Amino acid sequence: MENLRSDNLIDNPLEEIINSAIKAKGNHLHAFIRDEDVYLSGEVVYPETKRDIAILVEKFPGIRMITNHIRIKLPDEKRYVEHF
Repeated sequence: MENLRSDNLIDNPLEEIINSAIKAKGNHLHAFIRDEDVYLSGEVVYPETKRDIAILVEKFPGIRMITNHIRIKLPDEKRYVEHF
């Protein structure tokens, strides 16, 4: 996979603000910005949380597009299903 991060955006203050805001929704979440595009990654337990994070991020000014790669982690009881 191509590295989407460019050197001149590492100290982007908006990126820091967005990361602080989404950390309230879960510890294993991360956002980075390239140009005006936000890329989200991490894991959440509920699909609603994934949606809520995208809605939160789209409220920030200057965002053109959100690519949401946040995964929904299934509870253990749903992950292991016996097949007969």
